[in-house]
Amino acid sequence: MSWLVAAVVLLGGLAGCSVPKPELAPLPDVDLDSLGPNLSEQLRPTLRALESRPGDAAVAGKAGMLLQAYGQHGLAAAYLARARGAAPADLRWEYYLGISLERLGRPAEAAESFRRCAEIDKTFLPARRRLAAALLESNEVEAGLSYYRSLATEAPRDARIWYGLGRAEAAAGNTESAVDHLLKAVANSPRYGAAHYALAQAYSQLGMPAEAERHLEHYERERHGEPASDDRLLAAITALRISAAEYLKQGVEAREEGRSDAAIDLHLRALEEDPGLVQARVNLVILYGSAGQADEAEEQYRLGVAGGEATAELHYNFGVLAYETGRPGEAAEAFAETLALNPAHALANHNLGQLLEEEGRVDEAMSHYQRAVANRPDHGLSHYKIGMLLMRQRRASEAVRAFRRAARERSDRTPTYLFSLAAALLASSDRTGATASFRDARVEAETHGQVALVERIDRALRTMGAESGAPD
Repeated sequence: MSWLVAAVVLLGGLAGCSVPKPELAPLPDVDLDSLGPNLSEQLRPTLRALESRPGDAAVAGKAGMLLQAYGQHGLAAAYLARARGAAPADLRWEYYLGISLERLGRPAEAAESFRRCAEIDKTFLPARRRLAAALLESNEVEAGLSYYRSLATEAPRDARIWYGLGRAEAAAGNTESAVDHLLKAVANSPRYGAAHYALAQAYSQLGMPAEAERHLEHYERERHGEPASDDRLLAAITALRISAAEYLKQGVEAREEGRSDAAIDLHLRALEEDPGLVQARVNLVILYGSAGQADEAEEQYRLGVAGGEATAELHYNFGVLAYETGRPGEAAEAFAETLALNPAHALANHNLGQLLEEEGRVDEAMSHYQRAVANRPDHGLSHYKIGMLLMRQRRASEAVRAFRRAARERSDRTPTYLFSLAAALLASSDRTGATASFRDARVEAETHGQVALVERIDRALRTMGAESGAPD
């Protein structure tokens, strides 16, 4: 009996023991509003999940990855340190922490992280390359040089390793050896811009200006060229950041679906990712204009012009906005700017023609309408405008040709084009043709529910003494 009691006491003692949890690395406060809408929208649910599961390595790591993807390395390092503490054997958190430390200018600490990566998985070459580079950046030149040499033996076709080895040799004062290694880098990756630049510097130090110039020219052509990436972990980071092009695509789709507020928001996010993305500003002028936000539309136009990003379409869209908001002078200037960049822009020619016509500058207007149809033969409205000007000049037979071309367009304007064709035929003494065109116009007007035009056609037919109504 005494043994049984003792056993129970012993078991009770064991049950009361607990394995101490690892101490969690502290986390900084995050002001989501200061991070911009793109990052904050993705990060918010992750931070909310971390509040309820503070020791969850995957959640802390996801937050760190997002922050790193958007260049917030100071914050990213804290979250990645939390993830590493919770799951020290997970290569991802150690590797990502090393990258953020590297970007923060803390190469010695980065080297320690990359060294631990090599211990976790010695087959993961990107971490070992970064370790060699971090040693070099920490002024441990001999250690970096030795590590790069061992990597070059192991992976003799890796251009990044040869480039790093060349930099290490140059740092050690071995310029000729540096050239040998850098040449192997460009042999394995001919468009490796950074390697060509390093070669230009090395040849310059060796007093070989012709070779230096040759590689400098390569660098100018391939400034951003790099070897193909083999870094699967870094690719996962890159994939988290939605590109400007993707936001733009989503914005266009939202506009097509009639979701104007969402379309505007997505275009603004595209500009947050790439302020130089002029197509986003082009579209925003239309989107804001359609939403009745003329000031915001004009701001996007002015920002595009001030940034040297103005395209023909940006000027054109602002011209339409200016015209619709009662500023014909600014509209004319914008259409003229459009044509300065693209003389073949049919719609700008048409709109400028209309403005000139409103000012009574008929000959100039006619010239722009003619340029419009020369570059876009199917633009019915320009043909119609030409026909109307010709009728004013009592050139009915020429107007007939213009109205016939206009009437090929099938739209809600077709009844008007056919009515004008009938009037031109009548003015040309072709009563049969006029009657037929009036009847065609009537059918089209009824189809489009244009009651006033139907009544006008009926009056014209009665005046001609012809039977009104649609043909049998």
